[in-house]
Amino acid sequence: MPCVFPILSLKALGLARTGTSPAAARREALAYTAGVVTVCLALGAALIALRASGAAFGWAFQLQNPVVVGALAVLFAALAFNLAGLYELPTPAFAGRAGHVGAFATGALAAFVATPCSGPFMGAALGAAIMLPAPAALLVFAGFGLGIALPFLAIGYIPALRDRLPSPGPWMASLRRILALPMFLTALALLWVLGRQTGVDAMALVLGVTLIATLVLQWIGRRQVA
Repeated sequence: MPCVFPILSLKALGLARTGTSPAAARREALAYTAGVVTVCLALGAALIALRASGAAFGWAFQLQNPVVVGALAVLFAALAFNLAGLYELPTPAFAGRAGHVGAFATGALAAFVATPCSGPFMGAALGAAIMLPAPAALLVFAGFGLGIALPFLAIGYIPALRDRLPSPGPWMASLRRILALPMFLTALALLWVLGRQTGVDAMALVLGVTLIATLVLQWIGRRQVA
């Protein structure tokens, strides 16, 4: 799914960067999976509750809120500029940092952002889940989360896949810049969604906020270097 690719790439980059041991890799994979499944269950429970109240909301309803879309656009743009080398700041927990907290936060963000991409593939299953009793519906949402987490879970538990990750080295600086591209594309896609929701004025506002945030982060990064 294109929405989850940047986040999954960052997590794999973090795994390669730290040279994680097999046991630690498995723990991180479980923490990542827990983050994904937790968010999918929370979104599923919220959707069931909203439907029960008579509200007309569908899957990925969180991205029907322009404030959420705008905030995610600024976030992904900030991460993209960081990866591109405009400034150098400590990697936040939700952007691939090693450790249980980082893995859980990365999985949570991946699930939160990835849900819009699942509609064309999971529409029938999600439509059926909404009609099921709540416990059965939540099992479907949990299974959906497990499917999102499966690639990184496989990396954590299958040594042959993990061994194919290259050793840390200078090449990772180039990879960081390559990974900035899908981050920029994700931010651009979110801006397009925001424009469709609210119009050009909101897009201009978010672009202005992104510019200010980028300048502030660049200033902070230069002060840390100095």
